[in-house]
Amino acid sequence: MPQLGQGILKGMGITLKHLFDKKITRQYPEYKRDLGERSRGMLTVDMDRCIACLQCMRICPDHCISIEQTKRDADGSGKAKPYAVGFVIDDSRCMYCSLCVEVCPVNCIYHTEEFEAQAYNRLELARQFGERPVDPTIDPRPAVKKKKPAEKAAAGKGAKAAADGYGAPKKAPKRAPKKDTAA
Repeated sequence: MPQLGQGILKGMGITLKHLFDKKITRQYPEYKRDLGERSRGMLTVDMDRCIACLQCMRICPDHCISIEQTKRDADGSGKAKPYAVGFVIDDSRCMYCSLCVEVCPVNCIYHTEEFEAQAYNRLELARQFGERPVDPTIDPRPAVKKKKPAEKAAAGKGAKAAADGYGAPKKAPKRAPKKDTAA
C-alpha cells in the first residue's frame, strides 16, 4: 500500500534540485533567437515585380490577400497590361501556409524574418502595399461564377446521363415468349 504524501515529497525534491541550478534568462526583445532556414515570418510584396496575376489571392485558403488592379501601359509598348495598384495582406487571417509564395510566377511575394505582429485593433494588422489603399474590411473572396438557368437544367443528373448515354437506367430487352416443347 502506497504511503500518503509520497508524491508530494517526490515533487518537492525535484523543485529543490532545480532551485539551486544556474538560471537561464533570455532577454527576449533585445536578444532574439536565430530563426531556422525555413522559418516563415510575415508576408511582404515587391510591388515593382508584381504582375497582378491574382494567383496568390485565388489560392489563399484564408482569403487574407486583397488585390486591386487596373490595366496600364507601363513599358510603352502600346498594349495595356494588368497592374496592381493596391495590395493588402491581412496578418490577422494569415496562417503562413506559403501557398501564395509557391504559386507566384515572378516571386514577388515572400516571407520575411519578422514574425511579431501585434496591434490593439485587428484592422491594424492589415498591411497596405501599392499606390491606392484597399479597404481591409471587405472580404476578398474571389467571386464565384453563377450558372445560368439553362445550364442548371442541363447539369441535372437525368439530362447529363441522357446526353452521355451513361448512368441512365436501361430497360431490359424484351424476350420472345417460350414455346412449349413438351409435346
